[in-house]
Amino acid sequence: MLRYLKDSIENEPDRIWNKEMRSLLQDMIHFCNGCQPFLEPEPVKISELEKRYREVLETVRTEYGNVPANKYYRDGYNLFLRMEKYMQNNLMFLHDSRVPATNNEAERRLRSYKRKQAQAVTFRSFESIDYLCQFMSILILMWQEEPIQTITFINTSPYS
Repeated sequence: MLRYLKDSIENEPDRIWNKEMRSLLQDMIHFCNGCQPFLEPEPVKISELEKRYREVLETVRTEYGNVPANKYYRDGYNLFLRMEKYMQNNLMFLHDSRVPATNNEAERRLRSYKRKQAQAVTFRSFESIDYLCQFMSILILMWQEEPIQTITFINTSPYS
């Protein structure tokens, strides 16, 4: 979301909601990074952050109510709609320490799939895509468990 907010800031510099929301999300991420893993975070602080989130959403509603979104750049408005609709999902990392605050790790993991997709490789069915994703998941789990044995496994594979 931070990337989309930055894009909105660049394309809609007259709006203040995007700057406020980006700052708020950064504060939320810093708060979560400072919490002890597997311990219940402070409920008072979380409710305060959620209240600020709702206040910024009200600011967005007011801003776009007064000056509608530009027909050439609607991404900021669409981002607001997604942030409002999926608020509980977007803020899940505040309540559950197992949920990462950013999706950097997920994006890194998907990068190899996206590269494969961009190559001159064609998946003939969704089943083959599913097989690739399952295989990549297995490799990642193996790597997390025992990295050296995983490298040995890959290097001794008859397909390498």
